[in-house]
Amino acid sequence: MQKITKDSKCIIFDWDGTLVSCEQLVHASYLLTFLKMGNDKAFTWSEADTHAQNGKSRQVIFSDTSIWGANTKEAEEIFYQVYPRLQQNDSVLFQLYQDVTGKQLQPLMVFEGAKEFLHYLKVQKPNRPIVLLGAKNEDLLRKEVVESGLMPYFNRIVGNTVNADSNKPSPKAFDRAVAGYNFTDKADVCYIGDNLQKDTAFAKSWGAACFILTPEKLKEVVQYLPKPITHAKGYINLDSSRVNA
Repeated sequence: MQKITKDSKCIIFDWDGTLVSCEQLVHASYLLTFLKMGNDKAFTWSEADTHAQNGKSRQVIFSDTSIWGANTKEAEEIFYQVYPRLQQNDSVLFQLYQDVTGKQLQPLMVFEGAKEFLHYLKVQKPNRPIVLLGAKNEDLLRKEVVESGLMPYFNRIVGNTVNADSNKPSPKAFDRAVAGYNFTDKADVCYIGDNLQKDTAFAKSWGAACFILTPEKLKEVVQYLPKPITHAKGYINLDSSRVNA
């Protein structure tokens, strides 16, 4: 925590699992894509199967014939038609998901403490860039950030683009995230993610420091932040009489 709040010159956040939960929307997109393709995996693909795809690039996921069969291009096209509709809480697809699974689909959820933590980091060092680096298509990622209400806290949103070799999880994604910030020491950049193995390895592959922040850890961290007292220009002011976390 001290590395983040005092020493880092740039903070880069992971998105899903770190600040928000949208894995149910991703899982629903898999199931509805299978359903549209007439693939029996619509009834057998589990949430664990979806979770296993986390951290993989779009190119890797949609070239995997063990998931989609031979029609990988069709699967990719359908998936990226379905997911934006789910982002917009499309009632037809929500109902279809419930019919297939017997479960209600939960929309995007911002984790408790996420906004407060971003407030704190932004106010503590207003000139320090805070970047969001996600593995989703950049347009879809940006829509989620807007919907979450967290857009004011990020200086830059970086998502995956089609057929780019600098997409996450490539370490080159960090180069896109910090382009123009002119850091001389990569260790001055701190990457915050939720997966101890994958996110630590991702940060290390480029040379950034790494801080693991699970939803449970986020709740704990926020308890020790200085007390917000007023709002100004969309950001909180902090009571300086309290000790910094």
